[in-house]
Amino acid sequence: MNRVILLRRSASQQVSQRELEDLFRRQWGRPQPAVQHESALWQPPLDVYEVEDAYLVLVELAGMRDTPIEVTLAEDALVLTGRRPELHREGTVRFHQLGVNEGPFHAAVLLPGPVVDDEVTATYEDGLLTITLPKRRPHARRIEVTGER
Repeated sequence: MNRVILLRRSASQQVSQRELEDLFRRQWGRPQPAVQHESALWQPPLDVYEVEDAYLVLVELAGMRDTPIEVTLAEDALVLTGRRPELHREGTVRFHQLGVNEGPFHAAVLLPGPVVDDEVTATYEDGLLTITLPKRRPHARRIEVTGER
């Protein structure tokens, strides 16, 4: 059974320096190799798209069925963290090609617009995490004009 944890951050909570540096490095830095040190973070592939009433984030996270995934919703960003379990290999192993990341991961998505925080959902099925963020629609209201006419 997979557990998806959805957290909300208020504006008063600050994003850590490391989160900010990781975001900038991922957006504008050099690509990271598939093989990394145990403490290094990797970023899962993801799609962000928009439908009429929501923004959708689709994250490829195969092998995470029984592993917690933390989804944090900040003011205008969605942050995903977790840890893909290491593959169990027995005996002496010689690698010829590596492309499947293991260990801790981190991804941040800047949201294209405001969302309804209380209606955000996240589901994990067939190795894909789907996060649905309903759009917050501005509502019109009548403003009474006071004063001399």
